[in-house]
Amino acid sequence: MSHSLLITHHYPVRTSLYVAVPLMMVLSIAQAVVMPRLRVLGMTPQLLLLATIAWSLLRGINEGMVWAFVAGLAMDLFSAAPLGITSLALLGGVLAIGLLQRAFPRSRFFLTAVLAALATLIYLLLYILLLLLFGYPVSGPAAASLPPLALLHGLLILPVYWLLSRIVE
Repeated sequence: MSHSLLITHHYPVRTSLYVAVPLMMVLSIAQAVVMPRLRVLGMTPQLLLLATIAWSLLRGINEGMVWAFVAGLAMDLFSAAPLGITSLALLGGVLAIGLLQRAFPRSRFFLTAVLAALATLIYLLLYILLLLLFGYPVSGPAAASLPPLALLHGLLILPVYWLLSRIVE
């Protein structure tokens, strides 16, 4: 398979890394330090997840997978879970929405919100499953918060998508 078939956009994945690594490090610090104090509707939005979903929707699966891997490692730096679990869960969420995005017409507003909510659900379910497989306990209230957090991310993706689209252009 040629290299040109792997890249779906005219931007090289290497350029994506130059944006992803510093942004994910800043967002992971903000997530750990600031976001626990800035709850939205009683929940803490996942900034790195939102940024990864938005970039994936803007630039395609290939770059989304790069961002998912980098974001997952950055999130794991502030987590008690085994290193790599978050990356695996994010990769699953990004892959799913990337494949679904190809099946639907390009609606920047409605589809973006639906795919963000779906990616959040897939990511969180995979994350919980991986935690359980590694012997980590998962509380009932944490699992019950999945649908409301997915809906919140469906709303919050819109400004994040808009901001990141300004970087792409």
